[in-house]
Amino acid sequence: MLTLVLQGAVAQDYIVKLNGDEIPARVLEVTLEDVVYHHPDSTETLTSRIPKAEVFMIRFENGTKEVFTQNLPENDTATAGVLSPVELHQLGTQDAIQYYKGNGVMWGSAASTAVVFPYGLAGAVILGIMPPDVHPDKVSDPALLAYPEYVMGYEKQAKKKRRRKALAGAGIGSAVAVTVISIAFVSLMNNFQ
Repeated sequence: MLTLVLQGAVAQDYIVKLNGDEIPARVLEVTLEDVVYHHPDSTETLTSRIPKAEVFMIRFENGTKEVFTQNLPENDTATAGVLSPVELHQLGTQDAIQYYKGNGVMWGSAASTAVVFPYGLAGAVILGIMPPDVHPDKVSDPALLAYPEYVMGYEKQAKKKRRRKALAGAGIGSAVAVTVISIAFVSLMNNFQ
């Protein structure tokens, strides 16, 4: 039951603006001029609009993306267009190495492991296997996100880094939990003597 509630809470679309801001939304329509949406927290049926010229991409809840390449500078798109699929994949890999940090995964994994040790290890595993988000502000050139080969290279490398960070976090959390348990045990034993 809790899993269904959590899935419902995170299952939504995201409108990613050119400046990198993300708007959680339920996208209703993409017109020639605007993106029409409902805010997911709103109980009202009022629709909101954002000019399409301000939108970089829509990330739909089913995992698909619609990138508005017409809003990107033409010279960036042209530069990416001369790269082969293999070069785009390699560039995606290099950008993930340079720009994807995954520190949130590490600290989330550490916290879940430390707080509910040993069951929190399941949280670390879940964090490690979740697919990484590719944000326009965490790449060398947002225009490259329009190329599937680039995104595949980026995501493949980011997944590796995400797993390593989750593992490191689980190690940190386990060390904290074992230390706290050991101190509590020693303190308890001293009270009985």
